[in-house]
Amino acid sequence: MTFSDWIEELRDMMRRRFWLIVRLALLGCLATLLFAMSQTHQYTSQAVLQVEDAKVANELAPPTVSGADARQLQIVEQRVMSHDAILDVAASVGVLDELAGLPDSEKVSVLRHSLSVSGVAAARTGTSGDGAISLVRVTATWGDRESAQALAEEVTRRTVDLSRNKRLERAEETLSFFTLRQSKLEAQVADMEESLANFRRQNDMPEGGLRASQEREIEALRAEILSVERQMIVLQRQLERDAGNGNLTRLEERERAEDVARLNDLTEQRDYLTESLNTVSAASEVDPALQAQLTRLTRELTTMQEELASVSESRKAAEIGFQLESEGQSEHLSVLEPASWPDYPSTPSRTKMAVMGAFASLMAALGIAFLLDLMNPVVRSAAVMERDLGFAPVAVIPEAPRSRGRTLLMRAFRGRRRAF
Repeated sequence: MTFSDWIEELRDMMRRRFWLIVRLALLGCLATLLFAMSQTHQYTSQAVLQVEDAKVANELAPPTVSGADARQLQIVEQRVMSHDAILDVAASVGVLDELAGLPDSEKVSVLRHSLSVSGVAAARTGTSGDGAISLVRVTATWGDRESAQALAEEVTRRTVDLSRNKRLERAEETLSFFTLRQSKLEAQVADMEESLANFRRQNDMPEGGLRASQEREIEALRAEILSVERQMIVLQRQLERDAGNGNLTRLEERERAEDVARLNDLTEQRDYLTESLNTVSAASEVDPALQAQLTRLTRELTTMQEELASVSESRKAAEIGFQLESEGQSEHLSVLEPASWPDYPSTPSRTKMAVMGAFASLMAALGIAFLLDLMNPVVRSAAVMERDLGFAPVAVIPEAPRSRGRTLLMRAFRGRRRAF
């Protein structure tokens, strides 16, 4: 079949199915028109929030609350879109009266469908995203311009307030936690110091400084005893050499007597120093079991003091973070673009909808007519028969045109004949 044959067949089909196509197209246009007239205009207002960086560098004052990310935005959105909160938003704006005939569950569903809070991811700082956001879009859609803008403004205000209050609440809870922890550790350290002092006092165990003094005293006594013994050895050797000489002069005898007296003095001095050394050593000796217990208590006290120092630093950082949050110096949301005034409806135009529906109805009517011809294939001309079957017809009986009035008369006549 050539293109001209196909066009001829289409024209023939349209002539035969003309009134069917017209009826279907009119029905479709009517349905489209009714549907377009039933649609109400919707207006959309949008506000944009931005995440402002902290005014104080993180290196100088590290925040105790992490920056804005998708998870925190989701928590804020859940609070804004909660059942009671969203009804409160609608009541404060004045659109709740428009939904007076609906139950609360359907009111909440309509409002959640009309409102949205979405974030825009910030630029990535590494190979993978960290969930940080840079912008927050608040969108409200309603049947009139004023209500749409009012809803967007109210949701924007509540989003900013909830975000700020949430960060302030977390900073306050962090400060309270470290303050309470520091108080408990200070009490525990004081109790441990008192227990350690009582243990030393009950077991006659001096402090670390006193024990070090005793050790230094022992070392000094040992050094002094060693010096005295060296002097005694020198005198003893001198006396032995003098004893080897049989004949001594008076001077030598007098010197020998002096050496003997000096040796006796050194002996007494050594005995005194040895006794002092024994006394100090006995005082410094500790039972191994008591020493082990003392070491354990000292280690526990050191651990508590280190933990207390760490908690004190964390509490100072938490206090600075809370001060930054209270004064609005940390990272926070601010309004970049207030809720816009919707100049035009966001829904499709009724005229455009009707035109598109009319065109779709005409295409559907043509398609139905074409399908009916396909379901009932009939050879309607000699050209079709010759093209489809391969041979020409013997005779062709032309269709005689009939007037509409004659047709009506013939139908009436046939009806009367059947009645007789």
